[in-house]
Amino acid sequence: MRKARGVLLVLALLALLGAHLHPQYRVSVEGAELPGCYSAAALRQGLRAAEEAAGEILRYEAKMPALERRLRLKLRPAGDDIPALTAALLRPVSGITLADAVYVNGVPLGTVADGERFCERLRDSIRTQMPLAAVSGNISGRLELRRVYARAEASTDDADMVLLVTGMAPVVYLDGSGKLV
Repeated sequence: MRKARGVLLVLALLALLGAHLHPQYRVSVEGAELPGCYSAAALRQGLRAAEEAAGEILRYEAKMPALERRLRLKLRPAGDDIPALTAALLRPVSGITLADAVYVNGVPLGTVADGERFCERLRDSIRTQMPLAAVSGNISGRLELRRVYARAEASTDDADMVLLVTGMAPVVYLDGSGKLV
């Protein structure tokens, strides 16, 4: 009788422990291990999002990178950082690159390979065309850059994007008293 209670107690403790264990996966993409752990549902969701995004960007079925998963049982739930997983899956896809989407007053104009370099080209263009009487110049609209995934060959040349931006939001030059030049 005493032995049966001991066995039941051990089984109850194992059942309690088993009820609180969370199956989750450590993930490596192309051999690089990602931080954190992911549930099976998060893995499916991240992979599906990456495949759909790659298909939309490339307009054909992309070859997705090698994904390795190792099962772990933990007492805490998985972190499930799905955007980080999706980004890690998109980065190595051939034909896709990170770029900066350019918007003027909320209107998308295209992408540039490097947003900082583009902004420097835009500032240089404004400075080199500044009239002698002017002390400052700026575009007449709101410029916004957003980091996006895009087709590698689809980025607009910086010089062409400067023309597009200044065509959408012409440059306004001011003199020392704040009047238009």
